[in-house]
Amino acid sequence: MKLSDEPALAVLNALLAVCTDSQQGYENAAADITDPELARVFNGYAEQRIKFADELHDRIRTLRREPDMSGTVGGDVHRAWMDVKAAMASAQHHAVLVECERADALAAKAYGAALQTRDLDEDTRRLIQRQYEAVQAAHDRVRQLRDSATYAHR
Repeated sequence: MKLSDEPALAVLNALLAVCTDSQQGYENAAADITDPELARVFNGYAEQRIKFADELHDRIRTLRREPDMSGTVGGDVHRAWMDVKAAMASAQHHAVLVECERADALAAKAYGAALQTRDLDEDTRRLIQRQYEAVQAAHDRVRQLRDSATYAHR
């Protein structure tokens, strides 16, 4: 018995919105931050999210659909990345890192919830799992930078 592709498509489209918001958030952070090391890190994560979005697009098309980001669960993540933009106005590296960490925590949560979805085909589950692990690693790295002596709030 073949499983319906609908659960996978809903999850993939929701994660596509999360990746798009994350990519844009990291790009904005990289463009506006004055520290070259942070800009490099943020640009790297923006590129990672572009790759993830491409993979999600490809998987959706493999399931014979076109990506549709309307009505997704990415609203919390989107708002979190808007808070990153607001933090950049303060020109404080720590504040930007705090907001990036918070936004990536929400992205990781969205991936974790996606993995709890029943009736995902194995290829979709493997893709989500791999991306989840990378998002979680990015979150942990940003948190480490946030708490480092270099960027700690003074």
